[in-house]
Amino acid sequence: MEKPSKPAARKLIASVQRALDILDLFNNGNVELGNAEIARIVDLPIGTASGLIYTLKANHYLDQNPANRKYRLGLKLAERAAVLLDQLDLRKVAAPYLEEIRDWCGESVNLAVCDGNEVVYIERMFGNHSLGIRSELGRRGTLHSTSLGKAILSSLPEAERKNLLKDYNFTSVTKFTITDPDKFEIELGNVQKRGYAVDEQENELGGRCVGAPILDRYGYPIAAISISVPIQRFPEEDVIKYGKKLVETAGIISQKMGHAS
Repeated sequence: MEKPSKPAARKLIASVQRALDILDLFNNGNVELGNAEIARIVDLPIGTASGLIYTLKANHYLDQNPANRKYRLGLKLAERAAVLLDQLDLRKVAAPYLEEIRDWCGESVNLAVCDGNEVVYIERMFGNHSLGIRSELGRRGTLHSTSLGKAILSSLPEAERKNLLKDYNFTSVTKFTITDPDKFEIELGNVQKRGYAVDEQENELGGRCVGAPILDRYGYPIAAISISVPIQRFPEEDVIKYGKKLVETAGIISQKMGHAS
């Protein structure tokens, strides 16, 4: 009997990949781009790029500024993101507890997950002050400069953490960012002892943040929550109080996610 042939390796669909490449061009540095700019950056003929742009615009994944004819991200992406976020059980479970912390301290509260070498904010609730640290939904931050990232890293299995940090790029986000790997290991040891992490203007000048990890049923860190406060409104003596509150709340959310305390 003839052996069945192995299935052919799947290939990327070039046109789909190019459309995704175009969407990926837009960020805080490139809010709006014209046809020629897009074609040049993705290295496509202007006609090919124009066809892809038109298709994305027709489906509302891109929008066009009538004043300068340049393109920007469309609302369809926000709609798709909202559907995804609503499907995340973690976000639904954590929401009432984040509200409780926000109302307790009056400051901005964040929920983030780890994605590669970054944290991604999947929920944020703003405090009742006009001046505050505001992390937008979907924003990314580095693991080593945020209290959220430190909290997650400190709870990873040791072998996994060491493997992740082996070739990690400790970039300087602010002048206070810990960029020395040995000093960062000491920092993570302190986080493990306290149960919560602190960001002392390491991710944003003028900001102090405290974060605690959320664990799943296996004790694995699946997310973290944090409180972000301008440093002038967050004296050092309040760090312990905020830290204990976060650890307590993160523990409750972890239990809801199946973790046995």
